[in-house]
Amino acid sequence: MYLDKPLRNYLDDLASAQPTPGGGSAAALSGAMGAALACMVSRLTLGKADYADVQEEITTLLQRAEQLRDSFQQLMQQDIAAYGRLSASFKLPRTTAEEKAARTKAVQESLKEAALVPLAMAESAAELINYCLRIAQIGNARVLSDIATASALAVSAGNGASWMIRVNVTSMKDQELVGKLNHRLEQALQTLATVSQQVKETVEKRD
Repeated sequence: MYLDKPLRNYLDDLASAQPTPGGGSAAALSGAMGAALACMVSRLTLGKADYADVQEEITTLLQRAEQLRDSFQQLMQQDIAAYGRLSASFKLPRTTAEEKAARTKAVQESLKEAALVPLAMAESAAELINYCLRIAQIGNARVLSDIATASALAVSAGNGASWMIRVNVTSMKDQELVGKLNHRLEQALQTLATVSQQVKETVEKRD
C-alpha cells in the first residue's frame, strides 16, 4: 500500500507510464490532504481561551474530519484495486457464447465498482466541505488560509473523482443505475460548488 511508503514513491508512480495510480487515487489524496488540514485547524482551535465556547463542537468536527481522512486514504487504494479488476475483466476470453456472457457480466460488475469508488470520494468531499465551512466560521482565525485550502482540496477531490465516474458510466448497460449514480454525483458537485463559495466569503469576512 502506498500509505506505508514515502510520498515520493507514490508521486514517481503517478508520473510514470503505468496505468495506476491515476486520477482516482490522486483525487482521493487531495481529499485526504483537505481533511488533514481541517484536522490541523481544529487542533489549533482546541485549548484556546478565545474559542472556549466552541470547544465541544470543534472536538466533534475534528473527529469527523479524522474519519474522512481515513476514508480518503482507504479510497486511494480501493481505486487502484478497482481499476485492476476492471482491466482484468476486459482481458477475459470471449471465444464462445458462454465466455462472452461471463466476460460481459464481469465487465459490468467491474464498471460499477470503478464508478462507486470515486462516487464515494465525491460524496466524502461534499461532507468534508461542510465541515470546512463550520470550521471557517468558528475556528482559529489565525489559520483561515489553511481551512480555505482544505476547502479547495475538497473541491479538487470531488471534481477529479467526477471524471472517473463519468468515464465508467458511459460503458454501463444498466441505465437506471447510471441515472442514480449521476444524480448522486450532481448533488455532491452542487454542494461543493455552493459551500466552497460560502467558505470563501466566510474567510474573507473574518480575515
